Amino acid sequence: MQNCTICNFNLKKINEFVFKCEKCLFLCSNLKPGYGREIEGINTLRKENFIELIKVIKYLNISKKLKILEIGSGNGHFIEECIKNKIDITGSEVEKKDCENLKKKFPQILQIKLPIENLSHNKFDKFNFIIFNDVFEHLENLDLVINQLDLYLDNNGKILINLPSSDGIIFKFSNFLRRIGIKKFYNRLWQKDLSSPHLSYFNNSNLKLLFKKHGYNSIN
Repeated sequence: MQNCTICNFNLKKINEFVFKCEKCLFLCSNLKPGYGREIEGINTLRKENFIELIKVIKYLNISKKLKILEIGSGNGHFIEECIKNKIDITGSEVEKKDCENLKKKFPQILQIKLPIENLSHNKFDKFNFIIFNDVFEHLENLDLVINQLDLYLDNNGKILINLPSSDGIIFKFSNFLRRIGIKKFYNRLWQKDLSSPHLSYFNNSNLKLLFKKHGYNSIN
């Protein structure tokens, strides 16, 4: 495992698949990246979260026309909430089959896999907002991903990232259990042995630091 992606400091091995930066506290795994189904049983919580997220977007929007790109739309719940609010939303998925299934419900769906392997084969529309809903923590090559987001982002555009935090109570409690030998809750938070495991866990500070490194200013 190399040095920290965010601050280039040393990474300390936590267990057989997790490493922690000793400076900025960024957590990363050596789990194999993948794509798969959304986690079941939390749709109600997500919808409530999406409603609040749309309020934030409306508050932050300074453009006459609000145009959103969601990276990794899953079952399309965020798209549904945007449509209810008459917001121009374009969804995306990695796999062709998932895109085709989403297009049966929503016309505006792109096939996007980040990082983009061949820029010449893609057409890039511009958006006021790029949204990651429980997706960013599954991505590899984060520096390249962030650099490529500018291809989709309009002038003065914003990136909003909705993801679990390593500062959260649930993560801290599962880490405590791991230390006393109960591993299953910690492994579950990383989605270990599932089709799409977490490759990263951030807190608010190191996530801001990552984007600052690429010239982005934090909203709050």
